[in-house]
Amino acid sequence: MKKKLFVVVDMVNGFVNFGALHDPYINRIVPGIKNLIEEALEQGNDVLDFRDCHSLTDKEFETYPIHCLDGTEESELVPELQPLKGRMIDIPKNTTNGFQTEQFKKFYQEHYEEYDEIVVVGCCTDICVTDFATSLAKFHETNGINTPITVPMDLVETFDGPNHDRNVMNEVGFENLRKAGVNLVETYASRKEKQYTL
Repeated sequence: MKKKLFVVVDMVNGFVNFGALHDPYINRIVPGIKNLIEEALEQGNDVLDFRDCHSLTDKEFETYPIHCLDGTEESELVPELQPLKGRMIDIPKNTTNGFQTEQFKKFYQEHYEEYDEIVVVGCCTDICVTDFATSLAKFHETNGINTPITVPMDLVETFDGPNHDRNVMNEVGFENLRKAGVNLVETYASRKEKQYTL
């Protein structure tokens, strides 16, 4: 019997709680993601989290301010998700695109046949979420894999900043995901069958 893979992108302090690229507004998706992870694990699904985790020599710092350095609190999962860390597949990344990490490529090539759906949540909608999900979609297309990729729109978020309006950039991300063939849903309702007592 197949299961689902839930991918949690960059729910780290450096994007949510403090640091050069954080936006406290992203906190709004933390409770829903925590509930989703707990339910996914309870149902026997796999959960993988990407954590932005940099060294000072990373090329990304030519474009973005220094953030989420390896070994700092910025690169750690937000406190609400810390208790679940040991039950998730944890992959640090030093690029906006977690798909490009060798650890993910190896993991997915070994396990992709086990999944009947990939669900992607986290931040930022228009950057790391889109980069990962569209690369995964292209990998599926290239290799004849029909496993659907789903992004619940209420469990992704991006930041406000100079020349980066949150509402506009969320829509840009959603449009790019649609074009790549990713399924966008308003929310990810529980697939658990309701039990009734007669």
